[in-house]
Amino acid sequence: MLARTIRCVVLFCCLALPAFSQQFEPVVVDSTASSTGYYIALRPASGKIQGVMVLMPGFNDPPEAVFAASKLQNIAWTNDILTIAVGGGPNLILSDELQQKLNAVLRDVVQRYTVAPDRFVIGGFSAGGSLALRYTELCKEQPAVFPVQPQAVFSVDGPVDVPDLLQRYDKFIKRNYSARSTNEGKMIKKMLADQLGELPANLPRYVAVSPFYMDSEAPGNERFLQHVAVRSYHDIDMGWQMKERRNSLYDINAAAASEMISRLRQQGNEDAELVQAKSPGYNANGERNPHSWSIVDETELVQWMRRKLHFLPENVPGNYQLGTPAGWAVERMKFPIEFAPAISYQGYEDLRFLPGWGDQKSEEYWSYCFLWWLEGKPQLDKATLESYLKTYYEGLVVRNIAPRKIPADKVVPVKVQLTPVKSLPGDAQTFNGEIDMLDYMGVQPIRLHVALHVKDCVAARRKALFVELSPRPAGHAVWQQMDQLWKTFECGK
Repeated sequence: MLARTIRCVVLFCCLALPAFSQQFEPVVVDSTASSTGYYIALRPASGKIQGVMVLMPGFNDPPEAVFAASKLQNIAWTNDILTIAVGGGPNLILSDELQQKLNAVLRDVVQRYTVAPDRFVIGGFSAGGSLALRYTELCKEQPAVFPVQPQAVFSVDGPVDVPDLLQRYDKFIKRNYSARSTNEGKMIKKMLADQLGELPANLPRYVAVSPFYMDSEAPGNERFLQHVAVRSYHDIDMGWQMKERRNSLYDINAAAASEMISRLRQQGNEDAELVQAKSPGYNANGERNPHSWSIVDETELVQWMRRKLHFLPENVPGNYQLGTPAGWAVERMKFPIEFAPAISYQGYEDLRFLPGWGDQKSEEYWSYCFLWWLEGKPQLDKATLESYLKTYYEGLVVRNIAPRKIPADKVVPVKVQLTPVKSLPGDAQTFNGEIDMLDYMGVQPIRLHVALHVKDCVAARRKALFVELSPRPAGHAVWQQMDQLWKTFECGK
């Protein structure tokens, strides 16, 4: 239920850094504290900070444990997001002392990196997820006391109901099937009894520090998340739970979390989500474990953060219309594109990713579209488009080599071939083609089939270039979905 305790000594002068250009910055806020007295920061590659992602590791893990277990910081690094890793120490509840230490850390982040207090997303794993939820609730309950105002919070298989967790621990101890669950239960029960007193006599104290309490009919602490985007991630593999732990559905963190999300939505929070893992969870050593950081789709989560922090204006000049199908992810950026500055167009890029874009087992893998909303009179002939798309995908691959630690011998040349075809209704020009490149997620060559549309938007004094891409052949269902998206496009004025 909680991350395994890891004890380590941090030597800042010897902090292991990756062999690429990421620079991790250890910052000591309180030299008298252990894992809660410092944080580790990773500035984005662009140097431009549009948002802050605060990550909290599991129970008693040091801040650097996050970087060993997750790739979130790598994705954030390429997306203008400052990553902050801070430990919660040996805590399941947010004590006054821990609250003050987190306040000191985040106050330092705001001042040191000149970040607005409302540009934060906080998340954590296991106990860190519970602490992230409770800290966010307190930020909203007492905004004058806290240095930040998170716009979103997420928990990776964290317990949300402390009294419920202790009841489950009683079952594990009585069952005595899994030594890990039994020993963890005994340790946490003793720790909380020392902090809050024994149950049931001190139940109100437990409820007061819990992010959520299922047995209350009235809204509890979760009511302070009513205007915050909330996600709770879980790998609900009951076959594994029954075989390895003898657990039922009522014995896992997802049960209480689903009730919390349900009540948030009943209270009007449409941004509250229970996210089921697309792939089974594994520990860093390869051990199968639903309770792990790996259940998170890192790319999709960073896209979610960007949307919740509203990185770019929703209404770009020209006021075009382009739909967003349910479940599709969205990204927007302004030219010049950070990883392809040689493309001389001016305007905006607006991307739409099919739900299975990042899932190698999905029929929708690598299937997505993007719109280039271009100012002036851009050159859009075959040779120019081939050259710019080659530049674009070369930059995209290079941007992912270092964060994903891709060996040089795996990289393949980018090749783009477009063929003009009869213009489709409404198109000024239509092209079909292929792009050969490195699939940096699967680390193997991939061929993307391309359908490219150009539309003249005279009233808006702009041109729209819409590109559909997928490794799936023509006639596959993904093309029907992308074609339908193009039909939703309207030029605007």
